[in-house]
Amino acid sequence: MLLMGLMRFHLPERERVTREAIQRCYITGLDYVPTPANKSWDGEGALRIEREIDESGCLHILWDVEDHGTLLLSTASLMERLRPYLLPVELARGTLNRLRTKAALWKLAGLEIDASLAADIDQGIRSFIRAATSQDKPLLAAQRAEDAIHVALNAIEGLNQQYAHQVLDRRRQASSPLSTLLAGNLGEQIIPENLEPMFAAAFNSAAVPLNWRAIQPEPNRYDWSVADHQLKLCLRHRAKVIAGPLIRLDRQCLPDWVEQRSWEAGWFAEQIQRFVADTVKRYKGQVHLWHCSAAANLPSERLSDEQRVRIMVMALETTRRCDPRTPVIVSFDQPWGEYASQQPVALPPTHFAELLIRAELGLSGIGLELNLGYWPDGSLPRDLLEIGQLIDEWSLLGLPLIPILSIPSACEADSLASRSAASPIRSLRSDCPSMDSQKRWVELLLPMLVAKQSVQAILWNQVFDSAIHRFAHGGLFDACSKPKPSLGSVIALRRDYLP
Repeated sequence: MLLMGLMRFHLPERERVTREAIQRCYITGLDYVPTPANKSWDGEGALRIEREIDESGCLHILWDVEDHGTLLLSTASLMERLRPYLLPVELARGTLNRLRTKAALWKLAGLEIDASLAADIDQGIRSFIRAATSQDKPLLAAQRAEDAIHVALNAIEGLNQQYAHQVLDRRRQASSPLSTLLAGNLGEQIIPENLEPMFAAAFNSAAVPLNWRAIQPEPNRYDWSVADHQLKLCLRHRAKVIAGPLIRLDRQCLPDWVEQRSWEAGWFAEQIQRFVADTVKRYKGQVHLWHCSAAANLPSERLSDEQRVRIMVMALETTRRCDPRTPVIVSFDQPWGEYASQQPVALPPTHFAELLIRAELGLSGIGLELNLGYWPDGSLPRDLLEIGQLIDEWSLLGLPLIPILSIPSACEADSLASRSAASPIRSLRSDCPSMDSQKRWVELLLPMLVAKQSVQAILWNQVFDSAIHRFAHGGLFDACSKPKPSLGSVIALRRDYLP
């Protein structure tokens, strides 16, 4: 008898996935929202995934691929059944399906795919066919599927590079240079003067964090010194200013005197409103874009979905009331909604955004936190097609998008990372994140994002590893304030395409 919501997956090499990979895997349905599931190994050695809903879906699981590290790969949509699927074959099918579909769509839109890339796609298809037709020999089929996945991911990188270069060349011909903002987060420190020229060479804009916890350590005491200094730096280098987020509902951003009290709704709202109003009034006229709230979509033990929506609305309304002329954005953390795989959520990230847009509060754009390769408190690592697809889906909301990025450059202990810092995901079999892999991702990902018409700004979420920070090894300068190789890649991108 078929149980509701049951899928089973066979792995010829069970050690191919770790316990952590099983814990983090999930299934999405037609709406692409993860759903909670029970995951276990059954008596026949198959991975058993059971959900409370009865529908087909795509399995997403961390998979280590030679030359590509650990990525969250997905199957095509699979029906529920007792007979186990051969997991490597289904991951190859899903990856090739995404590649072929996107290549066909972009080709129809005018993308020129060169002969070498077309040959790579054909090779991946042939490798998959050999895998799919040899499933009576699971180990052989798995090996062939691994080859297909490797070739497909190489082709995905090549396809995105050709897309980015061709689109950017066309956009640059129409408007030279492009108007995209490329911003770096200045952090909660005063950066040394000798680093300012390199920062200014890499970025045409800067994010001034305005952390509530740092600025208002006591109810009636404000410390604006760091923010004042950072704004003077921006003025000195003629960098546009993204200020905020003003409100982020986590312990790294809430003052102790707020965190230690019971969050009685009226009192809490009053404190938020007061801080937002005081901050916006102080810096009105010096800011080009207000980032008024962040990560309110994440589940909270102390606040319901409705309360978090109300806080976002209040912060937005207060910002607009105090400074009606400057554009305002809100941002969403974990925009793929991975957290929904752990517990049911009433409002997936895009639904949160739709509520704010429909309320017609004057929202000017949406930030998407893509802290790739960090877990928890980040997003699982994905290939370029998955990231591009996310941007395309959010662009349907009709507002400009601001990807907010961080990518690790190491996975060992980081002495300056805060206690609650997000940790880089360790590779399952191959090398861990490195400075070279961070540089490679910068060179692949940033041009693709700049090429997207809906992306009007890109923010590097953590530039410096030399002060207490949120993402271990996520900066473009190391703990000794020395530039990492990826900084040179950012500078080159700006030189080639941006003002």
